[in-house]
Amino acid sequence: MPLVIVITHFLNMFCVLLLIRSGLHILADHPMLYWTDHTRRDNYWLKFGKKNMPDNKLWTAHDEAEVSSHVYTLPGGGHHEFGLARNWHFATAILWLATGAVYWGYMFTTGAWRRLVPTSWNIVPAAWHDLLTYLSFHRPPVSAFHPYDPLQQLTYAAVAFLLPVLMITTALAMSPAFMNRFPRYMLLFGGRRQVARSLHFIGMVLFSVFIIIHVTLVALVYFYRNVRLITFGTTHVSFGAALTVFCAALLFVLVFNIVATYFTLNHRVRMRKILVGILQPVIHGVFGRLVPRKTYKKKDISDFFRINGYPPETQEFYRLRDGGYKDWRLEVGGLVEHPLSISLDELQAMPKKEQITKHICIQGWSAIGEWGGVHMREIIARAKPSKRVKYVVFHAYDVDADGKPFYEALRLSDMKDAQTILAYEMNWQPLSLEHGAPLRLRCERKLGYKMVKYIKSIEFVEDFKHIGAGRGGYREDNVLFDWEASI
Repeated sequence: MPLVIVITHFLNMFCVLLLIRSGLHILADHPMLYWTDHTRRDNYWLKFGKKNMPDNKLWTAHDEAEVSSHVYTLPGGGHHEFGLARNWHFATAILWLATGAVYWGYMFTTGAWRRLVPTSWNIVPAAWHDLLTYLSFHRPPVSAFHPYDPLQQLTYAAVAFLLPVLMITTALAMSPAFMNRFPRYMLLFGGRRQVARSLHFIGMVLFSVFIIIHVTLVALVYFYRNVRLITFGTTHVSFGAALTVFCAALLFVLVFNIVATYFTLNHRVRMRKILVGILQPVIHGVFGRLVPRKTYKKKDISDFFRINGYPPETQEFYRLRDGGYKDWRLEVGGLVEHPLSISLDELQAMPKKEQITKHICIQGWSAIGEWGGVHMREIIARAKPSKRVKYVVFHAYDVDADGKPFYEALRLSDMKDAQTILAYEMNWQPLSLEHGAPLRLRCERKLGYKMVKYIKSIEFVEDFKHIGAGRGGYREDNVLFDWEASI
């Protein structure tokens, strides 16, 4: 086997193990899988963990998250480490895609794909015969391997060419930016994101099963031959040299996973900086500029819409809430020509924008709702931001137990999307307290955590490094989410 196959084989194993470990942590944050985008707490087809949310108290999606062990997940832990798990997952995915591109490029430009992809139906009965041979605890003769036996050829062809396509197509379908820009693409999954999420999980299971069986057979079936091919691509090398390289490669993977877990858990901010530095240019370049187009109909609206985050618990907000928000005003400032102070009545007197869209939570759940409010273009037109402005910061009334206020920063270009509004209505009713009254942001090219609720003020800025910890949002500062939030 050519050296390029040997190298990409190792890199693929390296990446897939990291993807599985980080993917399991991501799943633990919302450990339920569905076949419908109307995700309730009782219509999942598969659930992990033992948590059951009570009916007699307010609970949020964060309360549903399970704690995962750092032994088999990356980095392991609870919701506090969820952002780092996503950062690892997507940073690794970039390397995995690059590895796959090199591998596929070599296979298709040289014609080597013929070694894997069957060209005759005769391989089916031959593969069945091999399967029966393995199940009877025997092994096919060496002459059956060219360099693979028929069962291996079928399996490897599926794992090398079909399973990656499944994982890539389902991953794209889970991106709010991609899904809302190319709604017809979702027809591949019946128009349902949760179908793609479930299939993505099934693909991970198939990869895991393949790895276990593959490693077992490599060890039991002609190990002396296999270890030479895996490490040097030829049988014309000494077994000692091949075994040394083989063991060194496995040791590297093991040590890397241990170090990656330890470093991530003990140097969280530094690890986020490294991973997001890899991620952000790619995610923004591929997904950040996609303009959402998808809308839904009234009949599509979900009958259950999860709550994420508890209402603010400050005297200032209690006073506004108890007064029916009559004294509430939206303060708009920063680098603007005309600072604004707008009451709720004045906001509702502006041109109204209504839209029915799908909310995609970073944890994995989804729901469809109708939103009514004012387009951000209207605010921009009235405030007239300076040409120096690159970002818009939304400050909320939320304050955590440590006194840190909630905020999120988005690009000015995000605010000009047709589906970016300041919503004061949900499902043709005034916005409820739990869903962000009196005003919340809707920016449909982003994940839900960027859509600030309980908005207090809007600030137009040239940079956000001076706000909070300077990472672009409360969750970015404290739970170390990525800033782009397009996938």
